[in-house]
Amino acid sequence: MSRPPRHTSPQVLARVVGLLYLTVVVAGILAQMFISGRIVIWGDAAATATNILTQQALFQAGFTVYLIEMAAQIAHTAVFYVLLRPVSRSASLVALAFGVVGCTIKTLSRLFYIAPLLVLGAGGYLAVFSGEQREALALLLLTVNDQAAGMALPFFGFSTLLNGYLILRSTFLPRFLGGLSIVGGLGWLSFLYPPLGNQLLPYVLAVGVLGSAAYVLWLLVMGVNAERWNRRAAESA
Repeated sequence: MSRPPRHTSPQVLARVVGLLYLTVVVAGILAQMFISGRIVIWGDAAATATNILTQQALFQAGFTVYLIEMAAQIAHTAVFYVLLRPVSRSASLVALAFGVVGCTIKTLSRLFYIAPLLVLGAGGYLAVFSGEQREALALLLLTVNDQAAGMALPFFGFSTLLNGYLILRSTFLPRFLGGLSIVGGLGWLSFLYPPLGNQLLPYVLAVGVLGSAAYVLWLLVMGVNAERWNRRAAESA
């Protein structure tokens, strides 16, 4: 069937989407700014290695929070597809595919985040490397983690752009949310050329914060127009 079971309320779907995305935002900020940002000192491999070894529990907690972020983002991508599917099954499916690919890349990138613990560990086979070499390698792996996570941004950009288009056409969600999504998606697409994306990053983040706040608040507080959603679902069936 092309619509969810009768007991699935569009308001429930909307609030689940909002809650999942709130989890993504909170977990991402916590892991990136308050854990990784506290431990990793870019340009200073020795200090970074010392922080990792003396704060191993916090560093491993960062990995856990990153995984929670990505689990929530995968679930959000899937449920948002169900919410927007009545507008256009094909467009929402393409948005889902881009979102899943982005989530896969970003999840795999976190292997490079946790790898420095192995490099800096006491494994006998690592004795062939000097202490300075292992510290440099640990910082290199963290750099690769950031670069790999950045590779996911254009895929999220395509997904966000398509979702914005679907929101504009939906009639059961306000058009301004669609407009913010389209602008945000275009911002993430600037990372198709990373030097441009890094240059525009402050503006992209500003639009992203505004769009995320409006998106989460609307879905959690207002939800969707259930009557119009049901009508679109019936038409798509």
